[in-house]
Amino acid sequence: MKLVDMKLPKKSKKEMKEEYAISPMDEERYPYGLRITFEQEQLKDLPYLKEKKVGDKCMIYCEAVITDTRMSERQNGKTNHSVGLQIEKVDVKPKKMQYSKKMTPKEYKEYRENNGDE
Repeated sequence: MKLVDMKLPKKSKKEMKEEYAISPMDEERYPYGLRITFEQEQLKDLPYLKEKKVGDKCMIYCEAVITDTRMSERQNGKTNHSVGLQIEKVDVKPKKMQYSKKMTPKEYKEYRENNGDE
């Protein structure tokens, strides 16, 4: 499975000033609309997420239904196309680790536990 990076392109200072009334302290790297928040009710079914810290990585596998599609054209001639998705089923797994002879026993145990099942 090939994963596509959704990172936003870097904006110049001029573009940022035009877009924002005041210059932001920290430019977002990814579109806000791509964020998913799991509330307490969902975390009961996905206990793996409760154990993770900010910055940890994981893999999300999901089934979603397309809820809407939109296409529009602006006065300046630019077009916009968007597709809305509603995630209906989800599973979260640790990011696959690469085996290394330099692994600690704890890392090796985690590698065995998380890479054994597909």
